[in-house]
Amino acid sequence: MFRSLGKSKIAFVLAILFGISLFFFRGGERYSNLFNSDNVVASVSGTPISTSKFLRVMQMNVNQYSQMFGKPLNGEDIQAFQIHSMVLGQLVNNAVFENEFDNKGFLVDETVVAAETKKRFPNLYNKNNKINEQALNSFLSQQNLKIDDLVKIIDFEARSKVFDKLFFNINYPNKMEIVLNKYNQHSRNIDLIKINIKDFKLPNSDNLDLSIENKKIVEFFDQNIKSYINPEKRTVSYITIDKNNYTNEFTPSNNQIEKYYIDNKEFFLDSEKRDFIQFNFKTLEEAQKFRNSINSYKIEKVTKFANENGIIFNEFSKVSKDEVFEDLSKAIFGLQKNQISDIVKTPLANHIVIVNNIYPETQKTLDQSRKEITDILLQVELDSFILDLKNKINQQILDGFSLNEIASDNSLTIKTINNAEKFGDEIENDLVRREVISKGFATNKDFVSDMVDVDDNRSIIINVDKIENSKPYDFKEVFEIVSNDWMKSLKILEIEEKIDVLYTKNQTVENVYDDELVNEMSKRNFEIVFSSIDAEILNIDIRLDTIDYPSSLKNKLFSNDINQISLSIEGDDIYIAKVNSISFSNENENENFQQIFMLSELRSNFGAEIFKDKKISTNDNLIEALISQY
Repeated sequence: MFRSLGKSKIAFVLAILFGISLFFFRGGERYSNLFNSDNVVASVSGTPISTSKFLRVMQMNVNQYSQMFGKPLNGEDIQAFQIHSMVLGQLVNNAVFENEFDNKGFLVDETVVAAETKKRFPNLYNKNNKINEQALNSFLSQQNLKIDDLVKIIDFEARSKVFDKLFFNINYPNKMEIVLNKYNQHSRNIDLIKINIKDFKLPNSDNLDLSIENKKIVEFFDQNIKSYINPEKRTVSYITIDKNNYTNEFTPSNNQIEKYYIDNKEFFLDSEKRDFIQFNFKTLEEAQKFRNSINSYKIEKVTKFANENGIIFNEFSKVSKDEVFEDLSKAIFGLQKNQISDIVKTPLANHIVIVNNIYPETQKTLDQSRKEITDILLQVELDSFILDLKNKINQQILDGFSLNEIASDNSLTIKTINNAEKFGDEIENDLVRREVISKGFATNKDFVSDMVDVDDNRSIIINVDKIENSKPYDFKEVFEIVSNDWMKSLKILEIEEKIDVLYTKNQTVENVYDDELVNEMSKRNFEIVFSSIDAEILNIDIRLDTIDYPSSLKNKLFSNDINQISLSIEGDDIYIAKVNSISFSNENENENFQQIFMLSELRSNFGAEIFKDKKISTNDNLIEALISQY
């Protein structure tokens, strides 16, 4: 995956992700060099927003909404939810601020970007604080992102925070983060009813006609026909070129191994390593005081002195030069045994080190290096073989070979996925299957695709054998589902009417100025109105980080005012909740939170002023044409 990234800006972020030291994240190559200006959905002061970028972000949003509603969305759904408008607004907003960043010359230091990366995408890192390549590949695939997209996300967010700090003179993001964390932990006392929709009985349930002849059910089906679509299905055949399948076909000879060792002897050195003690200090003054105190001490007394004075230190064994910060490495490997260093400053702290053992550089023997050399030669041979194989197959695709002919000529196995759905759950954890289906829904029938790299080791070629277009289910096929959905809609309507009744009752006490009386009357009303529901009314304290309840419920509750009622539906579970009170552990937290929102408003207003100076144009006809593809 990372083979061809060395000369691009992508290499920079990968360097950050993998801990390689670089100096600055410079503006340079930005949107203008990436997109075709003749094919853009919008333009911000000359900065284009490409069709490909728009479609990529659109698809991400469509996928999220499809998962939310349990069905794929079409063009009409996109129009109804205004997904395209939200996406375009997001892209235009980002382009405006990107333009402003570039005009103002905002650059971000690598440490800021690295910190933002780890904060924004913590799951991409392993326990050793290094990037997990498998997790990165999976994340990019799931989000339909390229590595360059990730670069821009990190860059934009990091520069946004620098922008805020410079223009609004606040300690951002730390202050905001602290306040928001506290806010996230504040609690709300609520009255809560949880019921399963199947257990909720309508007052007139015994008199309901649930037969297939019921015109109301038929009408419900017709009104919600988009919910009962048999999705498009495709049968896709594919072959996989997997490097791992060829590892046993190459065995380097002894002569090859010996020659490689002789030609590259300098690469088989065990580098010098050292044992050392590292003392760590927050300030230069603390480090200097310690350094002055231990000038005449032996090592044993230095560590004893540090322990007695609560000074933090670490002991390291057999560490090479490239395993520590460059400045620290120079100090460690410039010392004699038992020598105490001067103060060394790193991004983490101020340090003083003592070297207590030295392991000189040694030359590995041929036998010690044999396995390493074998692996290197095997990889070279394997890479060369795979490259030749791919070139051969690519030429066969250009020459019009069928998938069967390609498979037969190259001893590859054809596999088939029957009746695949574009958003099927079965593809979630299978990269090859996911790529096959994704490519299958972007390829015409009876057309051999280009080769697609799944990861560093695997590539696929597909052929679409059959396409079964989407169509509404016949009413009789889905009658049971439709009738259950109709019943569910009636039950939800009944509950919503109860909520409306409660709001009506509460209006009668709005003119009462005694808050306690209002709260008590509202609470009694809640209990009375929902007493017919066969479920317990729970009085609980809830926080945003409470894991026992769905996010849809918590999002509503933490947006509601006191006495406001919310209705949340998660599958067959229905939650009815009313906020009774809001509690902060600190009286100043509510005020601080309001300050954060004032900051947000300030930034928004500032953004509006920036927008005034930007020339923004949109290609509405192109956007409409793109939406029609769904």
